[in-house]
Amino acid sequence: MRKGRALFFLVLAAAVITIAGVVSVIRRGFSAREQPSALENYLATSVRALGVPTRARNKKNPFLPSADVLAEARAHFADHCALCHANDGGGKTEIGQNLYPRAPDMRLFRTQRLTDGELYYTIHNGIRLTGMPAWGARKIKKMTLGNWSCSYDTCPS
Repeated sequence: MRKGRALFFLVLAAAVITIAGVVSVIRRGFSAREQPSALENYLATSVRALGVPTRARNKKNPFLPSADVLAEARAHFADHCALCHANDGGGKTEIGQNLYPRAPDMRLFRTQRLTDGELYYTIHNGIRLTGMPAWGARKIKKMTLGNWSCSYDTCPS
């Protein structure tokens, strides 16, 4: 009997939370102008982390950070990535600030802590329901890998 009652209250709580969420969406809509809530940020980050296969997450960057590789990475970043992420990686561009979710600041710890494999997987496959395209569909694998070698605290300069 106690388990049944606990289950009832758990289902009731879930229903109340779901209804509150639906009412909130109906009242506010789905505007890209809104900042994501802390809960939405947490859920999106968690789902993104789960979306990268373990095998991909554990990949290591095959390129050593030489002057040539970093120069190529900087040029590639400026040409392909800076439109949304800005040349300094901060994401403060007209496009980057009007995406939902906003283009991330590549210099922050939450991005810097991503593994080589997570960065490559994100660049290569994109992220659904965001502005991040899947660059791996195009024949720029070498350039993307060069970009992958770029650490955003030093590149682009």
